[in-house]
Amino acid sequence: MTPRPAGLTAPFRWLIAAVDVGRQQPQAVIGAVIAAVLASFLPTLPPQLMAALGSPPGPLVTYLFQGLGFAVGVLLVPVIMAGVYRVMDGAERGQPVHAAQVMDGFRDGSWGRLVAVALLSMLVNIGVVLLMIAVALAVVGTESLVALQAWIERVMALQAESGAGRPVPPEQIEALGLPPGLGGLLGVVLAFVPLWLVVTIGAGWALVSVALRDAAPLDALLGGLRASVLNAPALLVLLVALALPLVIVGGLLAMLLGVVMSLLMMLSQALAALLMLAAWFVATLVMTALWAGFLLNGWRAACDDAGAGDAPRGAGPPPTAGFEA
Repeated sequence: MTPRPAGLTAPFRWLIAAVDVGRQQPQAVIGAVIAAVLASFLPTLPPQLMAALGSPPGPLVTYLFQGLGFAVGVLLVPVIMAGVYRVMDGAERGQPVHAAQVMDGFRDGSWGRLVAVALLSMLVNIGVVLLMIAVALAVVGTESLVALQAWIERVMALQAESGAGRPVPPEQIEALGLPPGLGGLLGVVLAFVPLWLVVTIGAGWALVSVALRDAAPLDALLGGLRASVLNAPALLVLLVALALPLVIVGGLLAMLLGVVMSLLMMLSQALAALLMLAAWFVATLVMTALWAGFLLNGWRAACDDAGAGDAPRGAGPPPTAGFEA
């Protein structure tokens, strides 16, 4: 791995290419992405279905499924995502691939390295969270954070009452107000967005390095983070350029889905909840495919050594990945 800056406009090219994932062997690529999304969805699906059918799970069952989701997210999802990158890369090189290859990490001895890089990435994220908490304490103070926690608990309690069918009196909503220190806390969160972006991209590139080049987990993570830092200005430009369009499109889609949900809830609350799950699954599927294509192209430009791995000698860099459905 040779971390390097790819240019200020490079992330836009990665994103444009990511809109065409599956150009080569689309059945295998899309099937691999579906497998990855299903793996992340399954642990949370039973409690959501129970709630949709009017029998929400108790605290013990909820904690059980949360623990199961954590285990799947650490031990299973990174391996399957590594398989997604391998399927995409192989398809673009003209190699015969199939969706079942997403499970190859459990058979070829790379499972330990893939899980290790996922755990190392998690430790980095925990470190960022602790740093953000320390900065928030310094900016708004402990008392404001405690007041904010109590305010959030009251808001969640009112949401639970509303979800149970009990109307919330307007005076209770007005009495909530805004907690002290909310503006300062939001400022801290926004200030940490660039750091979160760098860490997320770097961790993603580290997983690609382990998946495609059998890199050592620590070397892959350090190299991915370094490449992400070198390309941070370009990534921030992309983030700023997409922020407003994403907010507008997301708001319009949320309004449309809200109208459809309201109409369906008049017929059946369970049907409305099932539609919400289906819409969330489709949205996650599309975003996962775009994210995988974006990371793969970014890794090739910012991390991968020229002619490394199994690329044919003299063939030049592989074609860019994208999404097509």
